[in-house]
Amino acid sequence: MILLIDCSKGLRIIIGNKQHIVANKSKPRLKRVSERLTVEIKILLDSIKKDYQNLSKIIVINGPGSFTGIRTGITAAKVLGLSLELPVCGISLFELLRMNYLKTKPKKNLKFFIKLNKNNYFAQNVSKSGKVSKIILRSYGANPKYKSKNADLVFLDNISEKNISRKVNEKEEIITINDLFNKTYRDLINLSEKKCIPAPIYVKTF
Repeated sequence: MILLIDCSKGLRIIIGNKQHIVANKSKPRLKRVSERLTVEIKILLDSIKKDYQNLSKIIVINGPGSFTGIRTGITAAKVLGLSLELPVCGISLFELLRMNYLKTKPKKNLKFFIKLNKNNYFAQNVSKSGKVSKIILRSYGANPKYKSKNADLVFLDNISEKNISRKVNEKEEIITINDLFNKTYRDLINLSEKKCIPAPIYVKTF
């Protein structure tokens, strides 16, 4: 069984086999994640009548997101990995977005956005050549205006085009990717421990 831990925003835990997700729990508003993480993992394992000994790999989301949440998730994943002698892989939400987008879309200049709160988004640019920019925090206010030159705008979850005032031409698109973990699950379970290191991605949010 595979265990995925995402503490970048609240708590998300997923348990799956080599084919599909078996159980998951999402608590995006959960506070004090460090106090609840191991408890919630055990509860989810119990719900499918499995135990830690049934796990074969641990995957943790490196970020971006809550500083404390990312640190908590990575630390827990590493400790579990050491105690159970399991491989631990780390990957960022932006890497998963790129992975999902490029499955069905041609290579273009891209602007990826992950919502932090009402007015702020983590942002990363990716050129059609594959060059990736540094992740930054962007503030757009109550009425966001996303300007783009020859780049698709790709958002993670809960973005409606009705809420976006944009200046893009007819060759560009606004794309929302929902249910990211389901869509990239097959890729996640095949991650390599040697290539995908659980190294935190911290972005200053204040």
